[in-house]
Amino acid sequence: GAWKMSAVIAAIGIAVAGAGFALQSERFGFSYLYAFTVVLTLWLGSVFFCLIQHLTGAGWSVTVRRASEFFVSGVVVLPFLFLPLLTQLDKLYPWWNEDHSGVAQAQEHAQAPAAQAGAPEEAHGGHDTHAGPGHHGRQPGVIDHHAPHHQLESALLAKKGAFLSHGFFFIRALLYFGIWLWIGTRLFGYSVAQDATGDKQYTVKLGRFSAPATFLYALSLTFAGFDWVMSLEPGWYSTMFGVRFFATGAVTSFACIIALTLGWKKAGLVGEEINTEHYHDLGKLMFGFLIFWAYVTFSEFMLIWYAAIPEETIYFHRRWDDSSWRMLSVAIVVLKFIVPFYVTLSRNAKRNNGVIGFAALWLLATHLIEGYYAVMPYYQPWQPIQWGGVWIEIGCVMATVGVYLTYVLRKMNNHSLIAVGDPRLSRSLNFQNQ
Repeated sequence: GAWKMSAVIAAIGIAVAGAGFALQSERFGFSYLYAFTVVLTLWLGSVFFCLIQHLTGAGWSVTVRRASEFFVSGVVVLPFLFLPLLTQLDKLYPWWNEDHSGVAQAQEHAQAPAAQAGAPEEAHGGHDTHAGPGHHGRQPGVIDHHAPHHQLESALLAKKGAFLSHGFFFIRALLYFGIWLWIGTRLFGYSVAQDATGDKQYTVKLGRFSAPATFLYALSLTFAGFDWVMSLEPGWYSTMFGVRFFATGAVTSFACIIALTLGWKKAGLVGEEINTEHYHDLGKLMFGFLIFWAYVTFSEFMLIWYAAIPEETIYFHRRWDDSSWRMLSVAIVVLKFIVPFYVTLSRNAKRNNGVIGFAALWLLATHLIEGYYAVMPYYQPWQPIQWGGVWIEIGCVMATVGVYLTYVLRKMNNHSLIAVGDPRLSRSLNFQNQ
């Protein structure tokens, strides 16, 4: 009956989000995008876990894989959760109503002031370029369209005009959801069909299917991150953003599998089919991908800081020039990495259900903070964190997560919690770490 509780949370969230839309429509768009990315990254991470198990022919994970497959089955909800964003595109993305015409004129105007300024520091990312909120000519509430940096950014956006166009944006969105529906329904459908028939050919089909699916998964994940999150700052770019987007989902998915299966055990729904050995391996994966997330995130920051290219550093200026965003930046380092790193470092911690369960719930909580940090600085740029309207973000998260979990938890009433038809089930039941 957990789905009923989730449905109540979803109903309350929808009511609160609706009030946010009516009272603060500008903030609602960013709040809802934040909430949608929280659900999307969880789903993407769950798909990754299933795909990698089938690609490698893993036997140890058969008894825990169904937990991830339930999350994957929620793909049918994602297009509906995306629909409210279609009403907010002009408020979210600066390029949505941008006139991309006049590329040559923009470049000409950009080069002339830069040449007259004769400031090598600006050309090479010097001190004046990074002075603070005025970076790129952006004072709070004021944009100097004649500033050299704004002219350069306009020229850059003009070159991206073909990509940042309404029609192509919608085509890509349809393509992403088409790929994800294909992957999600196959992964879950084949697995539960095997439970009913015991046909070993489904294992073969899933192995063959996972190779091209992984390729399409990686491409769609990366470009969806570019389209829906990175283009909130259309002049900014980072080749590592897609990898960071993936790593966030991977860590979250392992935390969800651990939390959900421990909930099953506490409720008496499963017994020793999922044991200490499985949690040890899930803990190692969660720990390893947490380090991978930290490595990718720090590498992105270090390379941008070292190069000091204005178009790249603006991402961190938004999150550092104000003291409240600076504190949140530091908090993410401490809460998302340092604390769970030391909690799950030892072998004993990974083999203790209480400790590994706490670490999983902790990482799920920090996932909410990280998502907020990725999206909300673009609401009222260069301003402190607007805590007065945080209830809108809470409502949107309750709505999206509540709807998604209602569907996922309801699915659990109709299917086995263990993939009983998988021919490798005995290997998982007898799994022992060496």
